[in-house]
Amino acid sequence: MENLLKRKGFSRILFDAIPQLALVLDPKLLVHAVNHAALSYCSNADSQLQGERCGEVLGCLHYQENELGCGFGPSCKTCIARNTALEAIMVRETRHAKGKLEFLSGSEMSVFVSASPFEYRHQVYVVIIIEDISLITELKGLIPICASCKKIRDDKGFWSRVENYIEEHSEAEFTHDICPECAKRLYPTLNPESMVI
Repeated sequence: MENLLKRKGFSRILFDAIPQLALVLDPKLLVHAVNHAALSYCSNADSQLQGERCGEVLGCLHYQENELGCGFGPSCKTCIARNTALEAIMVRETRHAKGKLEFLSGSEMSVFVSASPFEYRHQVYVVIIIEDISLITELKGLIPICASCKKIRDDKGFWSRVENYIEEHSEAEFTHDICPECAKRLYPTLNPESMVI
């Protein structure tokens, strides 16, 4: 594998194989490379990307708020992609954040952004990975739970166990274990240190 990594062109193949939007930016957040997944969101052809700003390349709804473009409008101060990339460059460590991006096309995307800085030829860059998490379900709001048995009532009025409700309404899965207090109560004659569950 090490020899494969040293081969010319392999790094580009690897970069394009990333299924999420991936961009290489400099400290001014000018785009130096995008992968195939990011090209579907780009407002320009691949050959015209060099020197464009991140929001202009991705077709961000807010890059036109200021005549100077991406990074200068009022919404840019809270941009999840911009701020995560800049923080990673400043602290020289990988950073992660969750938020929303809005596009000129009218679409909106809930995203998880990872930004990792690196140095190449004495210049600092950052690779940002933007993952669409719009389809990942988040449990929000008030969830009616029985004060006695702890079953949860769903929107249709049916009651189910907490584990079933969470597995049906999120990507979480349950595994079972036993806490020390319950182990003492349920198995008082066993030594808790010798129990392997």
